[in-house]
This record gives sequence, C-alpha cells and structure tokens, in this order.
Amino acid sequence: MGYARELANPWGLLLAASAGAVAWAIHLTGWLTFGVGLVVLLGRAAIGRRAKLLPVAPAIEPDSAEEVWLRRFEAVREEFGQNESIDVIGRTLRRFAVRASAIVRVEVAADDEVELARLTDTYTALITRLESTVNGVEDLVGAPDADRRLAEIRVAALQTERATRGWESTQEPNSARLRNG
Repeated sequence: MGYARELANPWGLLLAASAGAVAWAIHLTGWLTFGVGLVVLLGRAAIGRRAKLLPVAPAIEPDSAEEVWLRRFEAVREEFGQNESIDVIGRTLRRFAVRASAIVRVEVAADDEVELARLTDTYTALITRLESTVNGVEDLVGAPDADRRLAEIRVAALQTERATRGWESTQEPNSARLRNG
C-alpha cells in the first residue's frame, strides 16, 4: 500500500511529467518520452518508500535526563485528569526535552569553544526548567489551589519557552502567540 501511495504523490507525478517534458523538448520519440517519465515516477516512488522505511533517530534520547523528567511528569499528570493547564505544561515540557536531546546530539559535533559553551548553557537551562516544573507540579498534587498554581506554572513554562527560542528565530514576535496560549 505504501508504494501505491508514493506513486500517487503529486510531487512525484509533477517530477515525472517534468522529466517527460524535458525528454520531449530534446526531441525524443513519444515512447521514449513516456518511458523517461515512467522511470522517473517509479524511481521516485521507490526512493520515497525506502526513505520511509529507514529508522528515524528518537526525538528524545532514551534514558537521558530529559526522558526521566518527562516520565516523572507523565506519572503526576494522571493525578490531575483533564486539565487544560496541565496539557499545555506537558506539551511545553516535551518541546523542552526534544530541544535538550537535539542539543546533546549537536554538542558532539561542535568544534567552536564558544558555541559549545552556549549549547551547554542552553542545555543546562532546559534541564533546570524541566526539573523545576516537574517538581512544582508534583508539589501540587492534592493542593486546594492547584488549578490557580498550575496556571502560574503554565505561564512560566511558556515564558521560558519564549526565552529559549533565541537560536531558532530572533525575528519572530512571540508575544501574540504567548497571549493566545
């Protein structure tokens, strides 16, 4: 079924049609033009199918500090049931953990001392935020004002996310997105 989907991919069809048009433009016969388009389409489908079968690196490194903190959060998350603030906190912590794992993968290849120091500082800040947020949520289990305090943790997590986005985009204004949650 995956191969059939790759054959129907509009970009593959466009690539095959373009290859056929080039073959026609250089005055190949009709059958050869059709053959060029067909070979390109089948080749594109085979490559696309093979690429989907390749293993993908995990977003969060197994048995890393960030995975441990996420597991602790998931254990506490069940105590709160359906709660919008806890859901937002969970998504934000997951993004922190993914970024921290990505930084660990990049640190291995960093040659520049300044860049390595910046990556290390960013990683430390992300892990510290993961730790403090999870500890804060764990302290709220059974607290009478848990909803209000969860909302405060949610705002703090979103503000930290905004502050740690510096390496991704310095041009994008984040204040409107932050207000809309």
